[in-house]
Amino acid sequence: MPTNLLTMVNFDNICLQICNNDGFMNKLECIATLITVIEENGFSAAARKLKLSTPAISRQITALENDLGITLLKRTTRQIALTDPGLRYYEECKQIIHALQLTETALKSSQQQASGQLHILSNRYFADKFLIPRLPDFMQQHPLLTIKIQLAERFPDFRKEDVDLAFGISMEGPPDLIRRQVDLTRYVLCASPGYLQKYGTPQNPKELIKHHYITHTMRQPDNMIMLDNHQEILVKPILWLDDSRAMCDAAISGIGLVRLHDYVVQDALACGQLQEILPEYHQQTVPVYLYYEKSRFLLPKIRRFIDYYTAHP
Repeated sequence: MPTNLLTMVNFDNICLQICNNDGFMNKLECIATLITVIEENGFSAAARKLKLSTPAISRQITALENDLGITLLKRTTRQIALTDPGLRYYEECKQIIHALQLTETALKSSQQQASGQLHILSNRYFADKFLIPRLPDFMQQHPLLTIKIQLAERFPDFRKEDVDLAFGISMEGPPDLIRRQVDLTRYVLCASPGYLQKYGTPQNPKELIKHHYITHTMRQPDNMIMLDNHQEILVKPILWLDDSRAMCDAAISGIGLVRLHDYVVQDALACGQLQEILPEYHQQTVPVYLYYEKSRFLLPKIRRFIDYYTAHP
Protein backbone atom coordinates (compact mmCIF):
# COMPACT_ATOMS: atom_id res chain seq x y z
CA MET A 1 0.00 0.00 0.00
CA PRO A 2 1.53 3.37 -0.96
CA THR A 3 2.31 5.80 1.79
CA ASN A 4 -0.23 8.60 1.90
CA LEU A 5 0.23 12.22 2.97
CA LEU A 6 -0.98 11.75 6.53
CA THR A 7 1.52 8.93 7.10
CA MET A 8 4.36 10.92 5.55
CA VAL A 9 3.92 13.99 7.72
CA ASN A 10 2.73 12.23 10.89
CA PHE A 11 -0.93 13.15 11.53
CA ASP A 12 -0.57 13.03 15.33
CA ASN A 13 2.22 15.60 15.20
CA ILE A 14 0.11 17.87 13.00
CA CYS A 15 -2.76 17.76 15.51
CA LEU A 16 -0.32 18.55 18.30
CA GLN A 17 1.00 21.53 16.36
CA ILE A 18 -2.52 22.84 15.76
CA CYS A 19 -3.28 22.75 19.47
CA ASN A 20 0.04 24.05 20.79
CA ASN A 21 1.54 26.62 18.42
CA ASP A 22 1.52 28.29 15.04
CA GLY A 23 3.68 25.61 13.40
CA PHE A 24 0.81 24.14 11.45
CA MET A 25 -0.21 27.51 10.05
CA ASN A 26 3.41 28.10 8.99
CA LYS A 27 3.41 24.69 7.33
CA LEU A 28 0.25 25.57 5.41
CA GLU A 29 1.98 28.71 4.15
CA CYS A 30 4.96 26.64 3.03
CA ILE A 31 2.67 24.13 1.30
CA ALA A 32 0.88 26.96 -0.52
CA THR A 33 4.28 28.31 -1.57
CA LEU A 34 5.35 24.89 -2.88
CA ILE A 35 2.17 24.61 -4.96
CA THR A 36 2.71 28.11 -6.36
CA VAL A 37 6.34 27.34 -7.25
CA ILE A 38 5.26 24.26 -9.20
CA GLU A 39 2.33 25.96 -10.94
CA GLU A 40 4.39 29.05 -11.81
CA ASN A 41 7.34 26.86 -12.84
CA GLY A 42 9.96 28.67 -10.83
CA PHE A 43 10.95 30.54 -7.69
CA SER A 44 11.05 33.98 -9.31
CA ALA A 45 7.59 33.70 -10.84
CA ALA A 46 6.18 32.37 -7.55
CA ALA A 47 7.82 35.26 -5.70
CA ARG A 48 6.17 37.77 -8.03
CA LYS A 49 2.74 36.16 -7.62
CA LEU A 50 3.00 35.92 -3.82
CA LYS A 51 4.67 39.34 -3.55
CA LEU A 52 7.63 37.88 -1.69
CA SER A 53 11.35 37.90 -2.37
CA THR A 54 12.92 34.94 -4.14
CA PRO A 55 15.12 34.14 -1.10
CA ALA A 56 11.98 34.10 1.09
CA ILE A 57 10.40 31.56 -1.26
CA SER A 58 13.55 29.44 -1.15
CA ARG A 59 13.64 29.56 2.65
CA GLN A 60 10.03 28.34 2.90
CA ILE A 61 10.68 25.38 0.60
CA THR A 62 13.85 24.49 2.51
CA ALA A 63 11.99 24.74 5.84
CA LEU A 64 9.29 22.41 4.51
CA GLU A 65 11.87 19.89 3.31
CA ASN A 66 13.72 20.01 6.62
CA ASP A 67 10.49 19.50 8.55
CA LEU A 68 9.52 16.50 6.42
CA GLY A 69 13.02 15.08 6.08
CA ILE A 70 12.35 14.73 2.34
CA THR A 71 13.82 16.43 -0.72
CA LEU A 72 10.86 17.80 -2.63
CA LEU A 73 12.52 19.69 -5.50
CA LYS A 74 15.51 19.15 -7.77
CA ARG A 75 17.01 22.59 -8.29
CA THR A 76 19.15 23.62 -11.24
CA THR A 77 20.09 27.02 -12.55
CA ARG A 78 17.56 26.73 -15.38
CA GLN A 79 14.65 24.74 -13.98
CA ILE A 80 13.10 22.94 -11.06
CA ALA A 81 11.58 19.48 -10.95
CA LEU A 82 9.74 17.48 -8.34
CA THR A 83 11.32 14.38 -6.87
CA ASP A 84 9.16 11.26 -6.69
CA PRO A 85 8.25 11.90 -3.01
CA GLY A 86 7.83 15.57 -3.88
CA LEU A 87 5.38 14.74 -6.66
CA ARG A 88 3.28 12.59 -4.31
CA TYR A 89 3.36 15.28 -1.63
CA TYR A 90 2.44 18.00 -4.13
CA GLU A 91 -0.49 16.05 -5.60
CA GLU A 92 -1.97 15.15 -2.21
CA CYS A 93 -1.46 18.63 -0.80
CA LYS A 94 -3.15 20.14 -3.83
CA GLN A 95 -6.15 17.86 -3.28
CA ILE A 96 -6.32 18.85 0.38
CA ILE A 97 -6.06 22.58 -0.40
CA HIS A 98 -8.77 22.20 -3.04
CA ALA A 99 -11.01 20.35 -0.58
CA LEU A 100 -10.39 23.07 2.01
CA GLN A 101 -11.35 25.76 -0.52
CA LEU A 102 -14.54 23.88 -1.39
CA THR A 103 -15.39 23.53 2.30
CA GLU A 104 -14.86 27.24 2.93
CA THR A 105 -16.96 28.16 -0.09
CA ALA A 106 -19.77 25.85 1.02
CA LEU A 107 -19.60 27.18 4.57
CA LYS A 108 -19.72 30.80 3.46
CA SER A 109 -22.61 29.97 1.15
CA SER A 110 -24.51 28.25 3.95
CA GLN A 111 -24.00 31.31 6.13
CA GLN A 112 -25.80 33.37 3.50
CA GLN A 113 -28.79 31.02 3.46
CA ALA A 114 -31.31 30.31 6.17
CA SER A 115 -30.73 26.69 7.09
CA GLY A 116 -31.04 24.38 10.08
CA GLN A 117 -33.86 24.50 12.63
CA LEU A 118 -35.37 27.76 13.88
CA HIS A 119 -36.75 27.41 17.42
CA ILE A 120 -39.51 29.94 18.24
CA LEU A 121 -41.42 30.31 21.51
CA SER A 122 -44.85 31.94 21.41
CA ASN A 123 -48.16 31.79 23.20
CA ARG A 124 -50.87 29.79 21.44
CA TYR A 125 -53.11 32.66 20.35
CA PHE A 126 -50.31 34.75 18.93
CA ALA A 127 -48.98 31.73 17.05
CA ASP A 128 -52.44 30.91 15.64
CA LYS A 129 -53.33 34.41 14.52
CA PHE A 130 -50.05 36.13 13.67
CA LEU A 131 -47.22 33.62 13.37
CA ILE A 132 -48.39 30.46 11.63
CA PRO A 133 -50.33 32.27 8.84
CA ARG A 134 -47.08 33.94 7.75
CA LEU A 135 -45.00 30.77 7.70
CA PRO A 136 -45.93 29.23 4.31
CA ASP A 137 -44.46 32.07 2.25
CA PHE A 138 -41.41 32.39 4.51
CA MET A 139 -40.68 28.66 4.41
CA GLN A 140 -41.12 28.59 0.64
CA GLN A 141 -38.45 31.28 0.39
CA HIS A 142 -36.11 29.27 2.64
CA PRO A 143 -36.43 25.58 1.73
CA LEU A 144 -33.36 24.55 3.76
CA LEU A 145 -34.97 25.77 6.98
CA THR A 146 -37.12 23.81 9.42
CA ILE A 147 -39.11 25.49 12.19
CA LYS A 148 -39.97 24.35 15.70
CA ILE A 149 -42.67 26.36 17.48
CA GLN A 150 -43.00 25.86 21.22
CA LEU A 151 -46.30 27.08 22.65
CA ALA A 152 -45.87 28.52 26.13
CA GLU A 153 -46.94 31.59 28.08
CA ARG A 154 -43.66 32.36 29.79
CA PHE A 155 -40.30 33.91 29.07
CA PRO A 156 -37.66 31.33 28.05
CA ASP A 157 -34.05 30.80 29.07
CA PHE A 158 -32.68 31.25 25.56
CA ARG A 159 -29.39 29.41 25.99
CA LYS A 160 -30.59 26.63 28.26
CA GLU A 161 -33.59 25.87 26.04
CA ASP A 162 -31.78 26.61 22.75
CA VAL A 163 -34.47 29.13 21.75
CA ASP A 164 -33.72 31.41 18.78
CA LEU A 165 -36.69 33.77 18.98
CA ALA A 166 -39.52 34.48 21.40
CA PHE A 167 -42.63 36.64 21.27
CA GLY A 168 -43.57 38.53 24.41
CA ILE A 169 -45.83 41.31 25.64
CA SER A 170 -44.09 44.41 26.94
CA MET A 171 -41.38 42.62 28.93
CA GLU A 172 -37.92 44.12 29.36
CA GLY A 173 -36.09 40.81 29.23
CA PRO A 174 -32.47 40.18 30.32
CA PRO A 175 -29.76 42.65 29.20
CA ASP A 176 -28.24 40.10 26.80
CA LEU A 177 -31.40 40.13 24.66
CA ILE A 178 -32.58 42.47 21.93
CA ARG A 179 -36.29 43.15 21.49
CA ARG A 180 -38.00 44.41 18.33
CA GLN A 181 -41.54 45.73 18.41
CA VAL A 182 -43.63 43.79 15.90
CA ASP A 183 -47.22 44.53 16.90
CA LEU A 184 -49.57 46.30 19.30
CA THR A 185 -52.32 44.93 21.47
CA ARG A 186 -54.57 46.15 24.27
CA TYR A 187 -56.18 44.51 27.27
CA VAL A 188 -59.89 43.78 27.18
CA LEU A 189 -61.95 43.17 30.33
CA CYS A 190 -64.96 41.03 29.50
CA ALA A 191 -67.48 38.43 30.66
CA SER A 192 -70.22 36.27 29.18
CA PRO A 193 -73.75 37.68 28.77
CA GLY A 194 -75.01 34.96 31.11
CA TYR A 195 -72.59 35.95 33.87
CA LEU A 196 -73.46 39.65 33.53
CA GLN A 197 -77.18 38.89 33.59
CA LYS A 198 -76.73 36.91 36.79
CA TYR A 199 -74.27 39.16 38.66
CA GLY A 200 -74.73 42.53 36.97
CA THR A 201 -72.40 44.63 34.83
CA PRO A 202 -69.75 46.68 36.71
CA GLN A 203 -70.30 50.39 36.16
CA ASN A 204 -66.95 51.56 37.54
CA PRO A 205 -63.61 49.96 38.52
CA LYS A 206 -64.42 49.87 42.24
CA GLU A 207 -67.26 47.41 41.59
CA LEU A 208 -64.83 44.81 40.22
CA ILE A 209 -64.01 43.55 43.72
CA LYS A 210 -67.59 42.27 43.99
CA HIS A 211 -67.15 39.96 41.00
CA HIS A 212 -65.56 36.59 40.34
CA TYR A 213 -62.33 36.91 38.41
CA ILE A 214 -60.34 34.53 36.20
CA THR A 215 -56.58 35.12 36.11
CA HIS A 216 -53.30 33.63 34.94
CA THR A 217 -51.13 31.51 37.21
CA MET A 218 -48.16 33.75 36.36
CA ARG A 219 -49.90 36.58 38.22
CA GLN A 220 -50.42 34.56 41.38
CA PRO A 221 -50.60 35.78 44.13
CA ASP A 222 -51.04 39.28 42.62
CA ASN A 223 -54.74 40.20 42.79
CA MET A 224 -54.40 43.64 41.21
CA ILE A 225 -55.08 44.85 37.67
CA MET A 226 -53.70 48.06 36.16
CA LEU A 227 -55.99 50.47 34.32
CA ASP A 228 -55.04 53.10 31.75
CA ASN A 229 -54.57 55.81 34.35
CA HIS A 230 -52.12 53.57 36.27
CA GLN A 231 -54.80 53.01 38.85
CA GLU A 232 -54.48 49.60 40.51
CA ILE A 233 -57.76 47.85 41.22
CA LEU A 234 -58.18 44.90 43.57
CA VAL A 235 -59.97 41.87 42.12
CA LYS A 236 -61.13 38.56 43.60
CA PRO A 237 -59.73 35.59 41.60
CA ILE A 238 -61.58 32.31 41.94
CA LEU A 239 -59.84 30.48 39.08
CA TRP A 240 -56.18 30.45 38.00
CA LEU A 241 -55.16 28.98 34.63
CA ASP A 242 -51.85 28.85 32.77
CA ASP A 243 -53.29 29.20 29.25
CA SER A 244 -55.05 32.20 27.70
CA ARG A 245 -57.36 30.06 25.59
CA ALA A 246 -58.51 28.18 28.68
CA MET A 247 -59.09 31.51 30.44
CA CYS A 248 -61.21 32.70 27.52
CA ASP A 249 -63.20 29.46 27.50
CA ALA A 250 -63.76 29.74 31.25
CA ALA A 251 -65.15 33.24 30.82
CA ILE A 252 -67.41 32.10 27.98
CA SER A 253 -68.77 29.38 30.26
CA GLY A 254 -69.85 32.06 32.76
CA ILE A 255 -67.34 31.51 35.58
CA GLY A 256 -66.34 35.15 35.91
CA LEU A 257 -64.68 38.24 34.47
CA VAL A 258 -61.44 37.90 32.53
CA ARG A 259 -58.84 40.39 31.28
CA LEU A 260 -57.02 39.24 28.17
CA HIS A 261 -55.31 40.68 25.10
CA ASP A 262 -57.63 41.72 22.30
CA TYR A 263 -56.35 39.09 19.88
CA VAL A 264 -57.35 36.37 22.35
CA VAL A 265 -60.98 37.44 22.79
CA GLN A 266 -61.79 39.23 19.53
CA ASP A 267 -63.63 36.25 17.99
CA ALA A 268 -65.68 35.65 21.14
CA LEU A 269 -66.56 39.35 21.28
CA ALA A 270 -67.52 39.40 17.60
CA CYS A 271 -69.96 36.51 17.94
CA GLY A 272 -71.45 37.71 21.24
CA GLN A 273 -70.01 35.00 23.49
CA LEU A 274 -68.29 37.72 25.52
CA GLN A 275 -69.10 41.37 26.22
CA GLU A 276 -66.50 44.04 26.93
CA ILE A 277 -66.68 45.77 30.32
CA LEU A 278 -65.43 49.28 31.16
CA PRO A 279 -63.72 49.78 27.75
CA GLU A 280 -62.95 53.41 28.59
CA TYR A 281 -60.36 52.17 31.12
CA HIS A 282 -58.57 49.89 28.62
CA GLN A 283 -57.78 52.04 25.58
CA GLN A 284 -53.98 52.18 25.80
CA THR A 285 -52.06 49.76 23.63
CA VAL A 286 -49.07 47.70 24.74
CA PRO A 287 -46.30 46.52 22.41
CA VAL A 288 -45.70 42.97 21.29
CA TYR A 289 -41.98 42.23 21.01
CA LEU A 290 -39.80 39.73 19.22
CA TYR A 291 -36.82 38.80 21.39
CA TYR A 292 -33.47 37.34 20.36
CA GLU A 293 -29.96 37.13 21.77
CA LYS A 294 -27.40 39.85 21.17
CA SER A 295 -24.74 38.63 18.77
CA ARG A 296 -22.09 40.25 16.63
CA PHE A 297 -22.83 37.69 13.92
CA LEU A 298 -26.54 36.92 13.84
CA LEU A 299 -27.28 33.54 12.26
CA PRO A 300 -28.94 33.88 8.83
CA LYS A 301 -31.96 31.83 9.93
CA ILE A 302 -32.66 34.37 12.69
CA ARG A 303 -31.87 37.43 10.58
CA ARG A 304 -34.05 36.25 7.68
CA PHE A 305 -37.03 35.61 9.96
CA ILE A 306 -36.72 38.98 11.68
CA ASP A 307 -36.45 40.78 8.34
CA TYR A 308 -39.40 38.89 6.89
CA TYR A 309 -41.67 39.26 9.90
CA THR A 310 -41.04 42.98 10.34
CA ALA A 311 -41.57 43.55 6.60
CA HIS A 312 -44.93 41.71 6.65
CA PRO A 313 -46.88 43.19 9.58
